[in-house]
Amino acid sequence: MGGCMRRNWVALVLTVAFAAAMALMGLGPGGSAAPTSSMEMSKAQETIKYYDVRGSTIEELRREVYSRGPYDSTGQRFAGWAEWRIRWWFDREQVPQGCKISRAVTQTDIEYTLPRWVDADNAQPELRERWNRFLEALTLHEQGHGELARALAAEIEFAIRNLPPEPTCEELDRKVNELANRMILEDRTQEAYDLVTGHGQTQGAVFPDTVFVHASSEEAPIQASATP
Repeated sequence: MGGCMRRNWVALVLTVAFAAAMALMGLGPGGSAAPTSSMEMSKAQETIKYYDVRGSTIEELRREVYSRGPYDSTGQRFAGWAEWRIRWWFDREQVPQGCKISRAVTQTDIEYTLPRWVDADNAQPELRERWNRFLEALTLHEQGHGELARALAAEIEFAIRNLPPEPTCEELDRKVNELANRMILEDRTQEAYDLVTGHGQTQGAVFPDTVFVHASSEEAPIQASATP
């Protein structure tokens, strides 16, 4: 059981969404420029949601994870999901050269999806211990995706702040949006992280080994303009 990473950009005003570890595949245009929010500084926030699994053996738990866990557009299921969204705002000011950025902030919202063993109290202590080690490693792996998202948000903020002036504020707005979208589209740190860690296997996110299964065609997710 391990995590995996897939991309999904969603066309939302002022927002680019990126789904790591099992989101739908898709590509849409980015948002448009916006005035600065009331935030004084950039921030990030994390939430966790769970899907329930049941069982009293390793085989039962593995079967539950790969029948209940999220899956990508190919139908391949994984144990963990890390989804993040970066938003950006900025202030502009008039200068002799035209219009320039005076301030920029970002907000990164990260949501982790993890399995929750609801009847663990009925299982043998050794099995519970193995599950806890697996879950701890899986959480660590998915949080690594979140850390990379926060790092990218910081890079986007820095890049926006350092854009050169443009003749008009409308042109500057366009350049800001193009820049932020391009940085997300061209980012490869998430894929590299999964490659190095074997989608979490080298970090211990294996219970006891990795098995990939596919959802049936009836279960296949519907392509949409937003992540689930």
